[in-house]
Amino acid sequence: MALLCYNRGCGQRFDPESNSDDACTYHPGVPVFHDALKGWSCCKRRTTDFSDFLSIVGCTKGRHNSEKPPEPVKPEVKTTEKKELSELKPKFQEHIIQAPKPVEAIKRPRYTIFNCIFLSYLNNSICSWYSVL
Repeated sequence: MALLCYNRGCGQRFDPESNSDDACTYHPGVPVFHDALKGWSCCKRRTTDFSDFLSIVGCTKGRHNSEKPPEPVKPEVKTTEKKELSELKPKFQEHIIQAPKPVEAIKRPRYTIFNCIFLSYLNNSICSWYSVL
């Protein structure tokens, strides 16, 4: 019966009766992921491609290992105080029912100064534009 080797970087199936001292080539270190580089802590080679990282040949020879390594213990995140959603929302004392009225702009005639001059010329009068300014 073939068993799966759990040494890092090996992953081969092996027969426990023919397991010799140099049957497995593996990495005794841990995988290192820094920025875009991937590699093993026991080797100097680093690569940016994940498939190249998986194909890095082990640096140590030994026996195949059929025991699955223990899962790393994840630290529990403890919060000192659980807050309700209503406590996290900002509290308002007043309710806004209507938007404030806009500030009134200076009321000027609908025509421009050029229209004023033209109309004053036609009517023989003085342009009222200057009195607005």
